[in-house]
Amino acid sequence: MTRCRLASDIDFLSKLELEEVSRELRGCSPKLVIEHAGSEEGESPFNGDGLPNSPSRVARLMSGILEEEYDALVLNAAYLPSRLPAGLTIGAITNRLTPFDVLISSNDCLLDELPENATVVANDVRREAQLLYYRSDFKMVRSKGSVDSIIQKVKSAKLDAAVLAASDVERLHKQDHVVEFLTCSICVPAAGQGSLAVLLRSDEEQIKKCVRSINHPASYGEIIAEWAFLDHLGVSNNTPVGVLGSIEGKTLELEGMVALPDGHERIHSVVKGAVGHEVELGQRLATEILEAGGRDLLQELNLH
Repeated sequence: MTRCRLASDIDFLSKLELEEVSRELRGCSPKLVIEHAGSEEGESPFNGDGLPNSPSRVARLMSGILEEEYDALVLNAAYLPSRLPAGLTIGAITNRLTPFDVLISSNDCLLDELPENATVVANDVRREAQLLYYRSDFKMVRSKGSVDSIIQKVKSAKLDAAVLAASDVERLHKQDHVVEFLTCSICVPAAGQGSLAVLLRSDEEQIKKCVRSINHPASYGEIIAEWAFLDHLGVSNNTPVGVLGSIEGKTLELEGMVALPDGHERIHSVVKGAVGHEVELGQRLATEILEAGGRDLLQELNLH
């Protein structure tokens, strides 16, 4: 039997993600004994290290693996950096849920039906930039709290609408509140959105073999291409950049965009290629966007 101390962040959604991965591992690797590190309230060593899923928090969680506080870490793939710290590896990328963003509105209005100057919460510069590009009249606001609390604020008409990750809404079983799925023509998702990643120490060979059993090859390939796109641009998921890979058969389509935070400009492109060339496709898409004006946008953002 192989023992694995599995950890996640401490917010409710992260705990749901931890349980999801644990169930998959128990089903695919019955010889793997799973323990939840810091599973009791107040027991986690990460209570005071920033907001859940913030860059500082993710960095601290990843350092916990290297410091052997636990053996594996479950994170939403959308919050991972395109390059991991030395000594860490991705043991698995789970089967991707719907990768798109969704609209939830107080009166069940579609995006085009929202009133002029509608107050919209997205809590993400990538979403905000693209929504403002689509409708410059929107009043983008930031709202503290969980995904569930944001949904409640919208349904009680404290906000006109919210744009959230479809996968987060699905994991919370709040799909009945979704009014519209926002395709890439409106809002290109964050790299990795919809999948969970299981991180391990690179030298943990026995655990690595067990965790690999829940890896979803198509989702893994899509996200490797997306991370290659970010890496070639030299940006992170905390910038107004979106990318989505889609594998159909032996073909990978990769769609990406770079925008200004105020929505005044958005550079968008799509490339296609063969599965097995994910990194090259990510780099090619990044090059196309840079040459189409993305380099100027990134310079304006002091990022390139």
